[in-house]
Amino acid sequence: MTDLHKRAPDRSQPKRTVLLAPSRVGLYTFALAVSYLAGVYLGGVLLFVWYTLLLLPILSIIQARSTRTHLLIRQEFVNELPSKGETIGYTLRLTNLSRLPSAPIHADFHLGLARRGTERRSIYLWSRETRTIEHQVPCTYRGVYTVGLARMTVWDVFGLIGFSLPVSDRTFLLYPRILDLPAAPSNYGNERTIADTPSRSGDVDFSLFRGLRTYQDGDDARHVSWRTLALIGEPLVREYDSAAEPAVTLCMDTRPVGAGGDVELDVEDSVIEASVALTRYYITRGIPVTLVIGGGLERLAAGDHVGFSRFHASMVSLEFDSTLSPASLYDYHRVDPAFGDGAVVFVTHRLDPGVIDLVERSDGRTAQVAAILVTSALRSGDRSAAQDRRRAVTDTAGVLLTVDSADAMIQELAQWQESSY
Repeated sequence: MTDLHKRAPDRSQPKRTVLLAPSRVGLYTFALAVSYLAGVYLGGVLLFVWYTLLLLPILSIIQARSTRTHLLIRQEFVNELPSKGETIGYTLRLTNLSRLPSAPIHADFHLGLARRGTERRSIYLWSRETRTIEHQVPCTYRGVYTVGLARMTVWDVFGLIGFSLPVSDRTFLLYPRILDLPAAPSNYGNERTIADTPSRSGDVDFSLFRGLRTYQDGDDARHVSWRTLALIGEPLVREYDSAAEPAVTLCMDTRPVGAGGDVELDVEDSVIEASVALTRYYITRGIPVTLVIGGGLERLAAGDHVGFSRFHASMVSLEFDSTLSPASLYDYHRVDPAFGDGAVVFVTHRLDPGVIDLVERSDGRTAQVAAILVTSALRSGDRSAAQDRRRAVTDTAGVLLTVDSADAMIQELAQWQESSY
């Protein structure tokens, strides 16, 4: 994991060193030609105007060239390996070593995620002046953060010709958080989780809850339903089925969120962090996971921590650009025998009829189907509908949890765990 978290090396900019402003150059050329003709035919003051128009831009360009030659650029970065929720400290120091005041300096900064674009500042320096510019770049979301100078150009006063300087930036990779879950849906029935030690084929699996029966002599007291005893005063014992090796299929919804701005970034992070947390939960408990992400398919064996690290690192640049419902992708891939009869868990940000239908039809005798629905980007009507559908599945073997974020999922799973007993 440490190697995956190293920052990318500096990238030098630019290749082109002299820039022209075509519209301004054209206007200047036209004004110069008009003043020349007027000066030649009329003489006097108009000829002086022509000489002035000719001389001033030349002096301005010389000043800009001098500024470029005598400009010292220093960049400093604080927090070389930031984590989500921290900040990257950035400081730019510009020193004009010339005895002349500087020409206008245009500095474009990268200050975070690429989708946020760049920020421009115009800077003027007196002779021998040092200017310090500081930024604190918040690392609020996972992704590729670029910090530093995107470009720097010194323009003459009239904006005709610019001289670019070689600059650099740094790239930082902000990975999704890895959350610890108290429980997670898996395999059959309404029980909270698969056994910590997976059963061999044909063994009794204490996660495969079948029902309750009257207590008999010799029954293991650990399987007594104490909650039922407290309610009706009669000791009942849980019965369990035997099953093949447990497995989980995790389907992540990577369709565009469409909310825009911070809401979209929040929802994307919630979907990814929920999927990462569930994947880690399963493989650390000896349960193999099949990941269906967009059109891709990846399998992680039980205890495959190297594969999990690779999967976690790939989430830093995941694009939400799929056009297919995760339910459709699951139907397409489910013919693969590697899916087995394990649980199917959907992590989605839409009130998807296909996903909800699979959850409601989960009967506990075939694969248990669960869905984690991130509701942050849903309209109020869809949120109410999601809550209604959630209440409708309480009498089935399926699980539908509605959460606002990956953090809220932890509490929801803890409550679901308690209600399963």
